[in-house]
Amino acid sequence: MMKKHAFILCLFAGLMPNSQVQAAGSKDMNRPGGEMTHKRISTRSFIYPGQGVSRKQQLDFWTGFSFFRDPWVIAPSSTKDRDGLGPLFNARSCIACHTAGSRGEMSEPGKSLPTALVIRLGLADDGAKADAMSEHAYGGQIQPRAIRFNQGKLPEKPKGEAWLDLSYQPLTGTYPDGESYELQRPSYRLTDLAYGDMPARIKPSPRLAPNVFGAGLLDAISEEALLAQEDADDSDKDGISAKYNRVMDIRTGEQKPGRFGFKAKHPTLSQQVAAAFRDDIGITSRLFPEESCTPSQQSCLQSAKLSEHTAEEIPDKLLSLVVTFNSLLGVPPMRNQGSERVAKGRSLFNQAGCHQCHTPSYTTASDYADASLANQTIWPYTDLALHDMGSELADGVIEGSANGREWRTAPLWGIGLQQKITGQQRFLHDGRARTIEEAILWHGGEANAAREKFKQLSKEQRQSLIFFVNSI
Repeated sequence: MMKKHAFILCLFAGLMPNSQVQAAGSKDMNRPGGEMTHKRISTRSFIYPGQGVSRKQQLDFWTGFSFFRDPWVIAPSSTKDRDGLGPLFNARSCIACHTAGSRGEMSEPGKSLPTALVIRLGLADDGAKADAMSEHAYGGQIQPRAIRFNQGKLPEKPKGEAWLDLSYQPLTGTYPDGESYELQRPSYRLTDLAYGDMPARIKPSPRLAPNVFGAGLLDAISEEALLAQEDADDSDKDGISAKYNRVMDIRTGEQKPGRFGFKAKHPTLSQQVAAAFRDDIGITSRLFPEESCTPSQQSCLQSAKLSEHTAEEIPDKLLSLVVTFNSLLGVPPMRNQGSERVAKGRSLFNQAGCHQCHTPSYTTASDYADASLANQTIWPYTDLALHDMGSELADGVIEGSANGREWRTAPLWGIGLQQKITGQQRFLHDGRARTIEEAILWHGGEANAAREKFKQLSKEQRQSLIFFVNSI
């Protein structure tokens, strides 16, 4: 299909004088979420509705936030709207993984029961037929925690599935100008497996919980605008092969382009939220009505039967409120957009080719169901497509049509505010990168040329490019 041609301002910003770069579209860029941009930058949280949200929507927003923030409890309980935790789970609340609407705390090296660092499980991308995989005891995700309450009715309490042993190996390098750098290569090992050995063809894929602000705007980008960027076979020979993971929309049964999750596993925000409830907290819904217990986990299955819920644990009405909260989370304004340093960094960003995957801007669909999110000019810096990121970032796991080297391009808006707002910062799918510079240096595969151009820059130029990314 056609590749991206529509973003002339950003594609040619590197060729324009700084005064023109500053003048052209600067008002839009200062408001990356359009009417869904925050009025001001908070020093405490990303959790604020966009400016364009009505008072009625704000009520729903803050009600949905309460279900995002508050811990879920074991069923049956006196709080029927908030029970159903587990039997197996990663965290008791959404905010435990998405601190202040951003990324959660990275697990420390050594053995731990991770919370925000989720360990997905998938079929190894080894060329063998998918049907060669037999059923295994651990499902699609390691859930390291289990409820403790069983009313004395079970012969055995459910067990958390495994511990994670995380370690790092230093990886040093030198820029052409002589400046050195150090990366940390992670190693992940599952230990204390509670339900038997892991099959050889099932591999772990670590994922550090992402930022959630701006998700409603990403949901509102039209399918046509995304697919216009697809070039899976690199027909124009530019080295960039954007492709979209075709995944099922559970509500309709149709195959749609995925846009949420590190490998674009879910096509809609509502499906992403419902899946997180079931997989991370153990809360079932109409979209995902089955507990995540596998047939091998009898104590888990028996514990689930003790719940007094006769249907889903989060009904449509409450799930809709949480989706509304996620949809209406605003985007922080860009910073320093009038400065010469940002203009210079933007020019270098484009000259390096970073914009080829980090598509700067879209206008959301005019017919999107929520009018507050429709027809907004936004600047997320992502194409939401899958790209081969090279062997160093590969997890070796298949997810839908995503292979073991492919990852969805992450949005960049608000990326420079993590440290200021949450007191911590980690980048890339597994949080291995401690700085924007490290994240760039880990890029490979289709991004190898852009990374090498970055490395060829002078120290001052590298700092300007990073300054721009931090300003988005």
